[in-house]
Amino acid sequence: MSTSTVPVIFSEEYYRDVVREFGYDSFELEQFAFAAAGMEAAELNARFLCHRRCDAYLKAPAASRIVTTGFGMSGPPHMGTVAQVLAISRLQAAGERCQIVLGDLDAHNGKGRALGETAELAERFEGFCRALGFDGEAGVIRRQYAEAEVLRNQYLLSHYISDGDFTAAEEDNHGYYASLGIVEKEMTFRRKASLVLMAADFVTLGQRFDAVLVMLGIDEHQYVRFAREVASRLDGHTILRSDFTLSSLYTRLARGFGGHPKMSKSIPGSSISVASSRQEIADLIASDAASTPDTSPSYQLMCQLFRYSYEETIELVHECAGATARWKRAKRDLVEYLTAVVEQW
Repeated sequence: MSTSTVPVIFSEEYYRDVVREFGYDSFELEQFAFAAAGMEAAELNARFLCHRRCDAYLKAPAASRIVTTGFGMSGPPHMGTVAQVLAISRLQAAGERCQIVLGDLDAHNGKGRALGETAELAERFEGFCRALGFDGEAGVIRRQYAEAEVLRNQYLLSHYISDGDFTAAEEDNHGYYASLGIVEKEMTFRRKASLVLMAADFVTLGQRFDAVLVMLGIDEHQYVRFAREVASRLDGHTILRSDFTLSSLYTRLARGFGGHPKMSKSIPGSSISVASSRQEIADLIASDAASTPDTSPSYQLMCQLFRYSYEETIELVHECAGATARWKRAKRDLVEYLTAVVEQW
């Protein structure tokens, strides 16, 4: 459980810390050494951070595998969420079957949003995902509320879970967010219910597919670990099968503005959201004087929003460091692009 109130910064060093702290090794959390989804290994390692058993996922026939991701709905989406939509849309365009889960029940249960309000917000989120390029006919965009099978499986999974399992399943920045009053400090019953529901979603997919690839931010790696551990306990006393591959693909998280570890809808001043005005977007991008990719929210957005080709994205590393005229043009272009994204909402 993360109790520190100092923000965790999601860098390459953070990746190494995750490997050490949680007992992973180089065979569990890996960087890419192979091509996938129309991207070579170098580009995959730039756009994403690491994976676990993605190669095993790719060995399953295309018809028997699926990629899933999901979003909380505490408010209008920020650009980190947009990056997740664009990433899964890229995988879908390359031929992968894909699912997006909209966290309407989590917003109601964990954030206290009225149920009717979450339904309206989910409808807007769904339209926004489609506007950004996700094909809702070829893939699935669903709300938690609408899937009774997952809710049933949440209960069935609970038979194999103890209270101690939740202790190690906190998001890495939980202590920091709790210090800001954004989330509850303790692992409450409501938060436990949300975590088991997420695990049930992965396991439910595993009843129909032989391979499931979960795409989440690296700060949420413990959620997949939790689901994998629970699934490993399934035995002959349940109708749920455990003989499916549960792999994970971890995205890089865009550094938040104002020194925050990531962009979050819940942290004022950390992000650009679809509620931001053009002037607010321009001011935040202009305030980014960082000269390295690890510390520049603007550069990280360019990379994770697939704004430029891989080659151009790499070239911009040096332009960023030198604060060149080309870098300044790229930042102005980013303002225009983000403004256009906001208009899709």
